[in-house]
Amino acid sequence: MRHVLIAAAVLALSACSSPEAGPAEAAEAAASAVDPAAEAFVRSLYSVEQGGTSTGAEDEGDDAPVFSARTQALLDENHAVTPEGYAIWEGIHICDCSDDGGMVLDSVTMTPRGPDRVDATVSMTWTMAQPPETKRQRLNLIKENGHWVIDDIERDLTGEAPSGALVAGLTEYIAETKAWVAKGEGA
Repeated sequence: MRHVLIAAAVLALSACSSPEAGPAEAAEAAASAVDPAAEAFVRSLYSVEQGGTSTGAEDEGDDAPVFSARTQALLDENHAVTPEGYAIWEGIHICDCSDDGGMVLDSVTMTPRGPDRVDATVSMTWTMAQPPETKRQRLNLIKENGHWVIDDIERDLTGEAPSGALVAGLTEYIAETKAWVAKGEGA
């Protein structure tokens, strides 16, 4: 009986409360909204296959960066420590590929992670493969200097190929390569 009375009291109080959202609810709703510029940035990365002009390659020389300062520093260090003739961590990172021809962007799903963070899960199909292959990746975006950039990429969520985060893979590869070169085994 006590539970029934408590439930009735809660219902009565909730009926008396204002239907308008308070400041906390408004702040939560704003934080859960995704900045349209974040999705536009992601779609622009893949637009070359959709008739656009961007390739999403990190070394295109564009004014606007594609990667965060942290990730770009790792990509630059990767190029600096990689011995001539090796092609580890080369290619187009946004599609985890070496050839951007024949890729069709199927979908982009945006998930807010904070006011300056959002994850974009992309699904793409490689039409030049027989049979066509579908890959999914998650781009971890951050807002840096007023622009959305990729801070990390969780590669191949389909589980069909080696997967893992780009930043962790680069960090591990750079450390292993430096150790290998320090032992006199490389360069």
